[in-house]
Amino acid sequence: MTDPLVRVEDLRKYYFEQDNLTDRLLGREPESVQAVDGVSFEVREGETLGLVGESGCGKSTTGETLLKLREPTDGAMYFDGENVFEMDDLTEFRERAQVVFQDPFSSLDPRMTAGEIVREPLDVHGIGTKAERRERVAELMERVGLSAGQVDRYPHEFSGGQRQRIGIARALALEPDFIVCDEPVSALDVSVQAQILNLLEDLQEEFGLTYLFIAHDLSVVRHISDRVAVMYLGEIVEVGPVDEIFENPGHPYTEALLESVPRADTSEQGRQVETLSGDVPSPRDPPSGCRFHTRCPYAREVCARKDPDGYEAGGPDHRAACFRRVESHEYWESPPLETDDEPATEQTADD
Repeated sequence: MTDPLVRVEDLRKYYFEQDNLTDRLLGREPESVQAVDGVSFEVREGETLGLVGESGCGKSTTGETLLKLREPTDGAMYFDGENVFEMDDLTEFRERAQVVFQDPFSSLDPRMTAGEIVREPLDVHGIGTKAERRERVAELMERVGLSAGQVDRYPHEFSGGQRQRIGIARALALEPDFIVCDEPVSALDVSVQAQILNLLEDLQEEFGLTYLFIAHDLSVVRHISDRVAVMYLGEIVEVGPVDEIFENPGHPYTEALLESVPRADTSEQGRQVETLSGDVPSPRDPPSGCRFHTRCPYAREVCARKDPDGYEAGGPDHRAACFRRVESHEYWESPPLETDDEPATEQTADD
């Protein structure tokens, strides 16, 4: 098995609200928003790990924090065996780890030309002479499907897909080993999405890149990922090989995500679709025990008391944080959890 290039251990990122005079006088502690709460995973060299979940679950915050674009609250991120959070100088790490941002319209400086944007990492790190940098920029523009003759154009002169290609070229400038792709196609048309995904796959094969691919579109994740991690309310609830996750999900939340995907097969038009009940709880005050128990159709009393670990779900590399995965667990003797929510409504796929 390939050693992990990236290993994240118990990563936490909390945002603390500003306390006011009244809070200070009364001795109240400022409330925290637990955006990422105890996340652990590995990304092996040369693979793509997809990170999926609903909006607000902490996916992008996870990617930004492990790159130290945001200061972590706690935890560790080992890159090639070294803890990035303990590094005094991040220069070498910045050369080897880069990011492609979600929005190609706001992630490029409108006052800089395409050539200046792609060249900026080379300028900052002092790599090569001016002539060598110009040559490198031209090569990168060509490699991502643009023309070297477009280096003097400004971002507003490019389409959304072309802008994202510029962002990818910028990420490649320092010849990194690891790239966080933060929903790189979500702002693009479907036809352009396919082109960008194919480009990312070609670049990975050519340069031996390792990706953390963040997305909410499950079809995109299935297309590009080797393994998938599923996030819910700041925690990873399931991780495993992409085919096992999609064909044999081990966590009820993963099942619900997959059920929400429209299917083109006419034979499934009459299938029963069980929708989730309730709303996503607030990360300011997450539920006790399993955070999904307030919406889970299988929840029992023990689920509200204990936080499940990652249990084997179909294979040693496939783990799900659900007591239902353990045959001998007290879950099976625990009474069903009583809730005030109305039962989920069953719908057919053609409703």
